[in-house]
Amino acid sequence: MNNSRDIKRAMFDYLPKYYEEIRESEAIINAESWAYLQLMRDIDDVFAQMFVDKATWGLARWEELLGIKIGADYSVWDALEASRKVFDDIETMDWDSFEDAFVSEGNDRRASIKSRIRGFGSVNTALLKSVCESYVGGEVEVTELPLQYKVSIKFIDSRGVPSNINDLKAAVTEIMPAHLVVEYTYNYLSWNEYDAFTWTWDALDARNFTHDQLEVYKP
Repeated sequence: MNNSRDIKRAMFDYLPKYYEEIRESEAIINAESWAYLQLMRDIDDVFAQMFVDKATWGLARWEELLGIKIGADYSVWDALEASRKVFDDIETMDWDSFEDAFVSEGNDRRASIKSRIRGFGSVNTALLKSVCESYVGGEVEVTELPLQYKVSIKFIDSRGVPSNINDLKAAVTEIMPAHLVVEYTYNYLSWNEYDAFTWTWDALDARNFTHDQLEVYKP
């Protein structure tokens, strides 16, 4: 039963028929059916918070449990200080882009939570791959280079620099041994892919791409 009409009908079925003709009885059942419907919705909402992909207001509880700093107790200025950005990195930003750069959206928060959960335990390429893929939502290739004390992380499915790359780097830094260097390789439109489109200059011009948009174009 997912609407008050069905609940109201079920309640009346437990009562003698003549109650349906009494105005006071109908008013009481109407009020109780709406209250019961709201109760079921509240229960469903609380239950949804137990799952990271469905959680909304419950994300703050997940973050608290996992020690992720975000929300009311972690301001934009805190995030800026933690990022160790220099003034040259931010002087060209307007306020909206400044906030967007340091305050995570819901999906980024979920990615951080899932990454932190996956990050518990010993570090290996499979774990590192799982953590990175939870952020970008696509395939990531992780290569160990032991003689160089380096780990290479290459983004396969996503083009360009992921929007939440700073969160991803922070998660990787937290679980990686300190003596290893992490190298990130991004995926852009290659010349071979571009040539395969066989676009004329007029056809390309008609698409009205900026250089940045063309770099990350994926048909």
